[in-house]
Amino acid sequence: MADKRYRILVVSDISGMGGGGIPVFNQHITEALAKEHDVTLFTADPDTQPHRGARMVSTPPIPEGVEDRDWMEFQSTRDPRTHGLPDPRTRPFDLIVGHSRFSGPAAAELRDRWYPDAKVAHFLHTSPERLAEVKYARDPAHAQAKAARDSRIEREVMDRADVVVGVGPLLTAEAERLSSAGQHVPDSHQLIPGVRVEELVQRGPHEGRLNLLVMGRTDDSLKGVDDALRAVKFLSKRGFDVHLTVRGADSEELDKIAEDAERLGGKGNVTVKPFTKDANELKNDIVSADAVIMPSKHEGFGLVATEAAGHGVPVLVNQESGVAQFLGDKSKFPPEIGQPCIVPEPKNPNDRQRNWAKAISELKADLPQRRENARKLREALKAYSWDHAAKALVEASAQATPVAQQKPLAQGQAQRKATAQGPYGELLVSGPAPVSAAPPVLPSSITKAARLTSPGARAPGPQPQVPRPAQAPAPPARPFHLPQFGPSQGRNPGR
Repeated sequence: MADKRYRILVVSDISGMGGGGIPVFNQHITEALAKEHDVTLFTADPDTQPHRGARMVSTPPIPEGVEDRDWMEFQSTRDPRTHGLPDPRTRPFDLIVGHSRFSGPAAAELRDRWYPDAKVAHFLHTSPERLAEVKYARDPAHAQAKAARDSRIEREVMDRADVVVGVGPLLTAEAERLSSAGQHVPDSHQLIPGVRVEELVQRGPHEGRLNLLVMGRTDDSLKGVDDALRAVKFLSKRGFDVHLTVRGADSEELDKIAEDAERLGGKGNVTVKPFTKDANELKNDIVSADAVIMPSKHEGFGLVATEAAGHGVPVLVNQESGVAQFLGDKSKFPPEIGQPCIVPEPKNPNDRQRNWAKAISELKADLPQRRENARKLREALKAYSWDHAAKALVEASAQATPVAQQKPLAQGQAQRKATAQGPYGELLVSGPAPVSAAPPVLPSSITKAARLTSPGARAPGPQPQVPRPAQAPAPPARPFHLPQFGPSQGRNPGR
């Protein structure tokens, strides 16, 4: 396995810093995969910044009022050579990666229509039902409609995937649940997002004010920033010297957001900073804080927490998050290190600020020990880098049961094959024996693909008829109609 260089197509409508959690995640995993494999990144943004080691191609610019994901799926029905992707006749890819409902449909379409020899790894980044329930709690009808729509998309793509990949333990369980009722039940894999272990933050004896940092969009109620602000005000009124820095405000509304934050958190207790793509600014925020908190009401994983932990900075995370399950796993971290990081989620949402106030006060009272725990956690996280995540992902995908051989659970497949990323990229396997990976294509095929897609190549001819493998007859091409939205909705409505 380690000796084979795989050919991987990563499909992501947006990728890189500044686009949100999934685009940042995609850049990290793409660059890690490209260290050992031949990786092509296919996006809907021609201005995407280079991803180290990966070849990049994109769709034409997205028309106004069309969602990125719909544009990606529409473009995936066209001859891929028009985008600069390889000729399907050369069998150029072993694996195609898609991300949730955003690029998963396009990834599945590319495989089914053009690259039938490739396997599809479908990532689940959020729980479509739980996310809608929490985010739109004040509008149950809208929450129910969005949950139904988004979960339907996820289920449809999972039914076409060879392996579903959950980002962390919480989303792996959700991916297994969503995919269990389809005509084909794919194998599952748990991936742990990589941690960049940075230079350890050196601290002297702590005196006076406790400086906390929360990072995330201030206009997103899901992130729980309001609860953190109320907790700070609650503590301040009781004599605790606590300050909260909020990073992630809309720069055009910075003054208003700062005013609202001070009203909730108390005068002099809050600093609001605008959203930034500058990695150095974010790093300075983290290393300047005594602790980083993640008060989200629900979080599929929570890269913010592991990023801070990579610096050796103490963290507090909400119980309903993938990172809480990760840190609370006794097989990975001693309970005295992981458990104090987790803030219980109350049954009554109105009690969240009190729970967070209690957790913050306990952290302040026990800060020297929490710093020592953070140092030990940083060391333990060296076993979970992006390179380790990429290694286990490729191995799990290579061993996944091909979609043509998958069966519904009701038809005798007693247990899907489940894999999980262990320390240092070790693949932990449960369920039936692994399936052997497909043999590599001949070098001449790769050479031919490179020649066809190189600058100056002749325009492609008629679309080739690509037969699917014998065990999986090609389905009739599905009609695809590009949805249109009003100008007021702009790009990414409802992402």
